[in-house]
Amino acid sequence: MPNQTALAEQPNEPDMINLFESPVLPEWIDYNGHMNDAYYVVAFSQAIDAFMLHIGLDKTFREEHCVSIYTLQSMVTYLKEVAEAEPIIIQGQLLESDNKKLRLFMTMYHGQTHDELATMETLLLHMDMQAHRAAPFLTQTQAFVDEIQAAHNLLDTPINAGKAIAIRRPKF
Repeated sequence: MPNQTALAEQPNEPDMINLFESPVLPEWIDYNGHMNDAYYVVAFSQAIDAFMLHIGLDKTFREEHCVSIYTLQSMVTYLKEVAEAEPIIIQGQLLESDNKKLRLFMTMYHGQTHDELATMETLLLHMDMQAHRAAPFLTQTQAFVDEIQAAHNLLDTPINAGKAIAIRRPKF
C-alpha cells in the first residue's frame, strides 16, 4: 500500500504512541465521497500491527516463539468525515493490561487540523500459536507492556473509553 507508514517507536515516553499515518487512499472512498467505515477499521488494524511491533512482536519474534496477538473485541466511534488524500494519524494508549490481554484505545486524527476523526477501543489477546490458545506474554514482551502501562497510567482516560452502544432516550 503506497504512502502508508506503520510507526513503531521505543516505549519510554508518557505520551500516546504514534502507530500509523497515511493519506486517505482513493480505494477507501465510498459512494458518499468520504472514507468508508470499513477503511477506518483497516487503518486501525494496521495501527494494531504497529503496536505489536512496539512491544517487540515483530515477524521474527512471532515465528521464533510461535506467538501472536488476536483481536477479541473492538468498538469504533466515527466522529468526522475525511476525504481522499487527506492525511490521517493514529495514536494509541494502553488503558489496561495483564499477563495475556491488552486494552488499547486508538484515536485517528486529521494530520493537518488535528481534529479527532474516529476512535477504536480494542481488546487484544496474546496467543500461543502451537497450542492455539491464550498464553502469558513472554518475559521480554511483558517488560515492554509493563513499561508502556506505567507511562500510560499517567495519561487521562479518553472520554469514549469503555462506552457501550445504546440509544439515548429522554428521561421523564
